[in-house]
Amino acid sequence: MTLRVYVFALASALSLVSHPVVGKDLTIGLSGTVTSLDPHFYNASPNNSIAMQVFDRLTERTAEGQLVAGLATKWEAVEETTWRLTLREGVKWHDGKTFTADDVVFTLGRAGSVPNSPGGFGGFMRNIASVKADGDLAVVITTKAPAPTLPGELANIAIVSRHAGEGADTADYNSGEAAIGTGAFRFSTFRQGIEVGLERNPDWWGKKVVWDHAKYRMISSASARTTAILAGDVDIVDAPAATDIARFKSTEKLAFVSTPGLRVIYLAPSTSGDAWKANVKGSNGEALEANPLADPRVRNALSAAINREGIVDKIMEGTATASGQWLPKGAFSYSADIQPPKPDAVAAKKMLADAGFPNGFQLTVHVPNDRYPNAPAVVQAVAQMWTRIGVKTNVEALPWTTFSSRKSEFAMKLLGLGNATYDASSMLVNVLGTVDPKRGLGAANDSGYSNPALDEIVANAMTIYDDKARETALIEAVKIAVNDGAIIPLYQQSNAWVTRKGLSYAPRIDERTLAKDISE
Repeated sequence: MTLRVYVFALASALSLVSHPVVGKDLTIGLSGTVTSLDPHFYNASPNNSIAMQVFDRLTERTAEGQLVAGLATKWEAVEETTWRLTLREGVKWHDGKTFTADDVVFTLGRAGSVPNSPGGFGGFMRNIASVKADGDLAVVITTKAPAPTLPGELANIAIVSRHAGEGADTADYNSGEAAIGTGAFRFSTFRQGIEVGLERNPDWWGKKVVWDHAKYRMISSASARTTAILAGDVDIVDAPAATDIARFKSTEKLAFVSTPGLRVIYLAPSTSGDAWKANVKGSNGEALEANPLADPRVRNALSAAINREGIVDKIMEGTATASGQWLPKGAFSYSADIQPPKPDAVAAKKMLADAGFPNGFQLTVHVPNDRYPNAPAVVQAVAQMWTRIGVKTNVEALPWTTFSSRKSEFAMKLLGLGNATYDASSMLVNVLGTVDPKRGLGAANDSGYSNPALDEIVANAMTIYDDKARETALIEAVKIAVNDGAIIPLYQQSNAWVTRKGLSYAPRIDERTLAKDISE
């Protein structure tokens, strides 16, 4: 950034007087709620948007998803189960201390086991057996089995310092005491559910950042974001309302950018445990002895009843693509054989009858009302479709902070997954993997789904170095999960932003909104 320093020559003196630096400030209207500044507490996109700027990663992703150097400048598989990463020289923490390999060792010991995490990062490190420093500027990672995708998975792990993080808990990061990174911005303020303030790190090793200060305002209402950007109260907003896109495009002082995204919006049925009992009843409201959602025929019946194309056209207004899986076309391990199911109420009713529910049952679906665009309206539409096949459906919408802390209590819920591994494994390992912290499985599995045979197929697939063979194995796993109704995919979300004229932002397929990458 070129600082605006105004220097005036005084005619009556031989000296120069410099006026104070005028800083550049950026204000962002964020649709999601940042729940914590602990970068390992919750793997959620709003949290990651902040963490990616305060903390760096060993590897990073470009806006298009290409893997590039971060705090590691080189990575190589020196043996089938051994990776060696060369670290960047001269990197400083925000407090001036030097970044070393020991910080990486500390981070990879912490990131997968943060207490009370509602959905952590352990799945990305499930194959790591040990991490050792090789001097100050290299680490050697030994894996439990061949791990060809490890460099890409490490792009999801924020590196924290041992000197600030050892003994610290999530509250210490939220207060800023432990939120000392190597990133483009330093922590300034955090008011949960309201805003996050960041200050430029002048010593960052990366490209020069334009902004001296960046403020993230959490604006969950799409109409409120529209009002804010039109009024000039914010410089950029994410997830603009589909109904306002034409207006944004025709407003001279604004610019609209978008890209197909990696995020799938899906319904997650509870398949085990007792959480279903409070939200599933018989057709006349009576208690049931067994959980209908534990039967794949019921799950597939619910999927068959949904008109995905109708939801995309009428509710999402073309800002999403109907899907029967969780990856967009062209992504690694996308299956061309799995198309969005056509709605078939007759077939759905037959499957319910075959499963022993000819008269259906009653169900409550939970949805966050401030996290995903149009989500409550989408679930209301689904509820009507399910009611038509005999599953009388009620909808309960909750704020994200409440919803995310109670996810495991719900029988059926709407969620989104950003597919952070850029392939099918993010869903297969973290959401559909049998909950097993020792194996790094099920970190975001709140529904109790378990298929040990599927777990083994996924585990074997992720040891295959040959890309084509690994993709074939992952597609096999995707087909098993889809046929089992493990989740009910609805659509792929598009990612969009509206900025004031003069700003430039390359739309990211991972939907993150990064102040450090916004330029004038």
